[in-house]
Amino acid sequence: MIDDRMRGPGHGATTVWVYDERRRVRDDVAARLVALPFVGRVEVIGDAAALVQRLATRQPDVLLVGTQRAVDTGLTVASQVIRNHPGVPVLVLGAPDDAETVRAAVAVGARGYLRWDASALEMGLGLSRVGLRADGRPPQPSPVPLASVGAPAPAWATPLNGAGPRAVSTTVREAPPAVTLSMREMQVLTGMSQGKSNAQIGRELYLSEDTIKTHARRLFRKLGAKDRAEAVATGFRRGMMS
Repeated sequence: MIDDRMRGPGHGATTVWVYDERRRVRDDVAARLVALPFVGRVEVIGDAAALVQRLATRQPDVLLVGTQRAVDTGLTVASQVIRNHPGVPVLVLGAPDDAETVRAAVAVGARGYLRWDASALEMGLGLSRVGLRADGRPPQPSPVPLASVGAPAPAWATPLNGAGPRAVSTTVREAPPAVTLSMREMQVLTGMSQGKSNAQIGRELYLSEDTIKTHARRLFRKLGAKDRAEAVATGFRRGMMS
């Protein structure tokens, strides 16, 4: 299934494709994407075969691929697209607390990770991390590290209020201050990025599980993260891990 969401003349020229097997998810994500002033067209695709067929004839400026915890079809599709069409920037969509998917997205070569519940503004920030611009120019060739939402907001990445496609101003947040993690905190964060439990990390470091939890709380506080997935994504975004 393929469906198009277009804005009127005079809006952005950027084309975004959304792939997800669940209609509700892809429709919801598409509705937020068309609220971005630099996005001119959104195509939602619910079938992997249809996605492959369309990529053979033309390509989007960026492709968002939805994932599910219980199955790996989304990551499989993302991996195939990255391997067969390396020029297409791919962002992975997933749950806000799914550290395993964040780690897997890194492994397959995705440019970024966005939460399903991200706002239009947050999605704009994620798209900006792959080089998309308000003027519709194509992504820049330089590689971009895996990123979750929360980076400083460019002035054009603004949500819309009401039904009409009109841009509203927003406050640009300052860049987050530099964060320094201790050696132990970095070891714990690295273990989290590999999908390991606190007990597993503790056994590898010869520390108790309670001690690992203490280090985890400290690094969460330093990174401003609510959970493992956000901490891992923040670590990649800030260049703490590769």
